[in-house]
Amino acid sequence: MPNHPLRRCTFPGCRNRVKSGRCDEHKPKDTRISASKRGYDHRWSKYRQGYLAHHPLCVMCLDKGIYTPATVIDHIKPVENGQADPLFWVESNHQSLCRDCHSYKTREIDKRGYGAKK
Repeated sequence: MPNHPLRRCTFPGCRNRVKSGRCDEHKPKDTRISASKRGYDHRWSKYRQGYLAHHPLCVMCLDKGIYTPATVIDHIKPVENGQADPLFWVESNHQSLCRDCHSYKTREIDKRGYGAKK
């Protein structure tokens, strides 16, 4: 059985050799628990569907005069412990956002997530 030559790690500037993908030093370290364990289960899916039906537009885009369909329910004040957090189900803590605005809010405003400026 022939051996395949090793390739360079796909991380920019890395010179380590691997069979494929990234080296151990540059593999993503995903330590976050699953969405269902954080409380985003079937009950949340049903709630999300109803909430987005009543609030179909992204509120951040709407503030700029842009009509963008909302796809995400954002917790205005972030929740830490899923459904155990008292703010998880409080409707006044929810807003409809498009995916791009939610990513921006999580990263820049809440200072969380990949690439957040600390």
